[in-house]
Amino acid sequence: LNKDEASWFASIASLATPFGCIFSGPIADRFGRRTAMFTINVLCFIGWLIIASAYYYPDHLYSLLLLGRLLTGLSTGLSSIPATIYMAEISSSKLRGVFCTWNSIAFAVGVLIIYFLGFVLKGNWGVISIITAAFPCVGMVLVSFLVPESPAWLIRKDRFGEAKVNMCKIFGTKDYIPEVAQEIEILVKNRGTKTGTTQKSVAEQVAKKVKHLIKPNCLKPFSLIASFFFFQQFAGTFVIVFYAIDIVKEAGVEMDAYLTIVIIGLVRLFTAMSVSYISKIFGRRPLSMFSGCGMTICMFALGGYILAIDQGQVSQSTQDSLVFLPVALLLLYFFTSTAGFLPMPFAMSAEVFPAKIRGTASGLVSGMGYFFNFITVKIYPNMIEGIGRHGVFFFYGAMSLAGTIFVVALLPETRGKTLQEIEEYFGKKTSKRNSLLKEPIRV
Repeated sequence: LNKDEASWFASIASLATPFGCIFSGPIADRFGRRTAMFTINVLCFIGWLIIASAYYYPDHLYSLLLLGRLLTGLSTGLSSIPATIYMAEISSSKLRGVFCTWNSIAFAVGVLIIYFLGFVLKGNWGVISIITAAFPCVGMVLVSFLVPESPAWLIRKDRFGEAKVNMCKIFGTKDYIPEVAQEIEILVKNRGTKTGTTQKSVAEQVAKKVKHLIKPNCLKPFSLIASFFFFQQFAGTFVIVFYAIDIVKEAGVEMDAYLTIVIIGLVRLFTAMSVSYISKIFGRRPLSMFSGCGMTICMFALGGYILAIDQGQVSQSTQDSLVFLPVALLLLYFFTSTAGFLPMPFAMSAEVFPAKIRGTASGLVSGMGYFFNFITVKIYPNMIEGIGRHGVFFFYGAMSLAGTIFVVALLPETRGKTLQEIEEYFGKKTSKRNSLLKEPIRV
């Protein structure tokens, strides 16, 4: 592939992902979280098979690659909401932060597997694609046999009997114990608008969704999470995943590029697993502030080092003695980004919206995030040509700094709050909403 084709191949999945996000919420709300998760795996499986076929049919290489990437990107968008909302709905307020960051663990595992396969099977991306296609099949089996439908969704459909049975499964008991009864009672109280059998025209349903979306208790968190996604993407967190090999080389790392990204994948996985635990202790804001500060330092340091080398201000002997510095800064960047900026927008998008519009609003705001992702991935090669590799890292550092300021000034803390309490918080007047910014929330 030439440079332009390669940039489209890297970015087109992110162009399709927002459309998946837009439809993921309504699909999850209408058909259920479990059904949505199963269907997504089917689409992902087909997409990876098409990508694999491109390896063996080179006459149609580019068109098959784009089609496969479109389908996998669409499935990524469709998958961005159901699983996160499902985990938010089945977990207690004390454990919700842990469960909602598990998506980032799954993401880190997937990226590490692909990096490792790339290291072992250098150049044989056809086999890598076939192996990758097997994972959605595993997902279909797990969803079919191990994942009960969300009791919260069932209650909003007036399917109380199934909700009780599934809540018992989640609690690991066959008996309708008091704890299960209490959770069911809370869900009934906070179920929001009934989404059962009432038939309405598409126009009426859309009008109702729009009405809920423009209410302050939805519009306020929507603007916050959309802004968080903006800073997440333009700080380079996803660009470095898409262009991992190129960025390792641009950073001046002298190790084998494939081995380096495997190490990076291991760091990301370790950090994601750690965050799933420590987010329960420290909350979203402190982790995001730590993450933004670390990313800022790493990108400015890497950009400054590369600029000094390009201007001939670093002798060869000094470069030899600092050969570890670029890879150390990249590893530290991955560590700090995975600690906050990477997982938190996704985790918080499942927490901050009202129950009656949660699926749709989460899908829309995640779609905006992936659209930002498309822009950053598509323009990366042009940025390298236009402002140089040091300029790109300086840009990511500046966006990391701006994102950190945003977190400090505006991002609320949701740790230890029930979904109902968060909804009530965003419904309050601004003068009464400072507690989530200034006061720690106890679990």
